[in-house]
Amino acid sequence: MKVKKIIFVALIVFIASVSCTKYEDGPIITFRSKSVRLVGSWKYESRIDVAQNQVVTENLPQTIYTYAKDGIYSESTNNNGTWRFSGAIDLVVKDSTQVEVIWEIIRLSNKELWLRKDKIEHHFIRG
Repeated sequence: MKVKKIIFVALIVFIASVSCTKYEDGPIITFRSKSVRLVGSWKYESRIDVAQNQVVTENLPQTIYTYAKDGIYSESTNNNGTWRFSGAIDLVVKDSTQVEVIWEIIRLSNKELWLRKDKIEHHFIRG
């Protein structure tokens, strides 16, 4: 019985150390890599101006943002480029004009993507 407890505790510690998020708003534990969670299409849910404490949920861009497994990034507005992760919490998107934008990821789950830049949070859901 004691051996089973030790194995169980070791397994929990291992899962927690491997799967715990670096992101401010989670998720706390995930079994999917950050690439797997990011890949797919996303649309705006809200935009939050942290400095002004304003939440915008209406008249948001209708653009669909798509991240492919191979590092290709595209928008429904025909803008495209590449994406990559930088460090533990940054997403770097480079468009077709080679302009590079660095986003801080604050939440990356299978259904939600929250990005921050210049004290503005951009909340996306699967599109």
